[in-house]
Amino acid sequence: MNAKTAWVYYFPGDPTLLDPEEYGTTQTPSNASVYVLNCLFKFITSTTHGGALSCTAVTYLLVESSSFFSCNINTTYGGAIYFSNPNNGQCVLHEVCGYDCFSTFKWSTYGQFAYIEVNNGSSSKNFFNYSSISRCGNTNYPYPYRTLSLTNGKICCPSFNISMNKCLSRTGIICRPFINSSSVTCSLSYSSLADNNATDSNCIWLFRESAKFEIKNCNIIRNCQAIPDNEGTISTHGDLIIEGSCIIENIATYIFYSTSSSNTITLSNCTVDSTSCNQSLQLISTVKKSFIHGLNHMSTRNCHAEYDSVGSLTVKPYLRYSAKMIFYLSDKKLFYLLRKINFSSVSYIFILCLIHPDPNYHHLEQFLNK
Repeated sequence: MNAKTAWVYYFPGDPTLLDPEEYGTTQTPSNASVYVLNCLFKFITSTTHGGALSCTAVTYLLVESSSFFSCNINTTYGGAIYFSNPNNGQCVLHEVCGYDCFSTFKWSTYGQFAYIEVNNGSSSKNFFNYSSISRCGNTNYPYPYRTLSLTNGKICCPSFNISMNKCLSRTGIICRPFINSSSVTCSLSYSSLADNNATDSNCIWLFRESAKFEIKNCNIIRNCQAIPDNEGTISTHGDLIIEGSCIIENIATYIFYSTSSSNTITLSNCTVDSTSCNQSLQLISTVKKSFIHGLNHMSTRNCHAEYDSVGSLTVKPYLRYSAKMIFYLSDKKLFYLLRKINFSSVSYIFILCLIHPDPNYHHLEQFLNK
């Protein structure tokens, strides 16, 4: 299944299109529907929430094929992107590159790359798709939390890469989804979280009591925390199913951490080098050090995504199709973008792997249609 990227796939109506060009100042759109396509935000310093995009009046936001380089704020939320509309908001980040974004505020800050808060309904989209975040967060400042913060709605995150980020804690992703007692409302799949460094603790924080979470076919490798016994690499406040994933060489007393003995963490058909957990852990066909996923993500010059190697482990050949690297932009779009932007390097052009794993070919459609 190749990703569908048209506005009509995600949202109704006709959006206001942000001009596809280079921006050096914060954009604060106020239209109900906003489509950010083929934009470059770089070297922005702001005192508002969201160094590049600050959205508090937007109902539907789609950010696609856009890059955010060195976007910084001197306030609390969203180094590059801030979206907050708990009344009726929905947000999709698709083929986004984030690099060197953070807050310099002297107190606690949240979402070094992005802070997203949508309506807390079962049909409200809160998606982070086919995107890459690297080298965000800066521990030279006192209390930087959360590289990517997703709150409310149905959270769907396929084929992303979050690597080499540095925070006080929550260096990978925090998900706080809508609660449905009968189904999963937060899904992380076919993704990489690698080499993230917490000066306190925690990489993945699944933060909503009684919610149901899943992690499928992901590489979670070499993440470390300076205070080993504070929470764990993966912390959950609800039931969590982890399937077919490689979780190895992470540094923490507890790789798996549950906030309550009533929560269930189930590990199935995974490569792991530790099953340490502060509560009970259900193991189903779990193996040790036998494979790692050869995942292919969107990759740009500043958002590298080659994190499928651990020691001598063999990449598991689960892809049906061979990898084909192609230019993401069509000739017409590419010509227009180069005409509008004075690029110093053609490496800013998006390169995308149009690959999707074979075993759960229909997994994403099934999740979205639940």
